[in-house]
Amino acid sequence: MEYLESQQVIHRDVAARNCLISGSDVCKISDFGLSMLGQLHKEKQMIKVPVRFLAPETLTHATYSSKSDVWSYGVLMFEVFSDGAIPYKEVKTLKDVRKKVIQGLRLKPPPDMPEEDAAIMMRCFETDPEARTSFALLKQDYKKCQASKLERLVGFFKEKAEA
Repeated sequence: MEYLESQQVIHRDVAARNCLISGSDVCKISDFGLSMLGQLHKEKQMIKVPVRFLAPETLTHATYSSKSDVWSYGVLMFEVFSDGAIPYKEVKTLKDVRKKVIQGLRLKPPPDMPEEDAAIMMRCFETDPEARTSFALLKQDYKKCQASKLERLVGFFKEKAEA
């Protein structure tokens, strides 16, 4: 996703259903049927879209950008860490999902989601797209997260070795 962002490709359908895992456990994004080239795209007429994955600015103004893809990535994180739960399942209709997201409803991190991942997910849900994180910054967050986990693991084994 960071590469797509750097090439100004807006995917517009970031979701677990469009992720493929290779034999070497590399996640690849697929289904570029809705993708657009450019920094910002305004849809003249809303086509059939996955409402549960859309950012507030997309729901209100039909605008797409890499920042709306970041929002969708946050929803994807919810999907993955909740074992495929439907986002906003408690909201009865898609019309109500749209209304409530515009009013400020946000997905909560699933109970078993590690704290670091939950913090990353919540950064994806910043209402203002200009203030929302980017995929480049998310990549940095993941690197810090991995380093922190490795540091704790090394510390754990050092403690055990000294005991």
